[in-house]
This record gives sequence, structure tokens and C-alpha cells, in this order.
Amino acid sequence: MSLTLLDRMLIIAQHELEAMQQGDIDSAISFFEERTELLSQVQENHDEANAEDCKVKLLALQGYHQLIYEEGLKLRDSIKESLQKNKTHGAVAKRYANNRGNNSHSYKR
Repeated sequence: MSLTLLDRMLIIAQHELEAMQQGDIDSAISFFEERTELLSQVQENHDEANAEDCKVKLLALQGYHQLIYEEGLKLRDSIKESLQKNKTHGAVAKRYANNRGNNSHSYKR
């Protein structure tokens, strides 16, 4: 039973990674939550007879976890950069509006 759960976890981890790469945070969170629930089930239903197979699949899951983590860092940096650009554009627009407002007063005199 554990192998079936681990197989499902591997598939879900792949979907989670793809969602992260596409920037689909909601789906990634959903896949993460599903994967976490399956991990709890694996821990409850541990089967010693298939220990070597479990080890291989857990190592594969660890690899996916690392890739998902790295993708999360990239996504975080991308969002941070986007927010910084928006902040910069907002500041430029505000300065422009303020300068334009100050200049229009001088024409009224």
C-alpha cells in the first residue's frame, strides 16, 4: 500500500512542480496539501517488506522537493522584482503628476 501512495506522491510532486513553473500558485498549494496528506498516510501504513523500493521513491520525492523549492525561490524573486518595478513606475508617475500640477499653477498667473 505504501508504494501506491508513494507513486501517487511522485505524480503529485511532478504536477506541483509544473504548476510552480507556470506560476499557478493556487494549484501548487493544492498539490502540496494533497502530497502532505499522502505523506501522513504513508507514515501510518509503513510496510517494511518493500523498504528498498520505498527508499528509492522517497529519494525521488526528495529530488522533487528540492526542484519545487528552487522553483519557489525563482517565483519569489520574480514577484519581488515585479513589485519593485511597479513601485518604481508608481513613484515616477507620482513625480510626473506632481511636477505637472506645479507647472500648471505657474501658467495660471
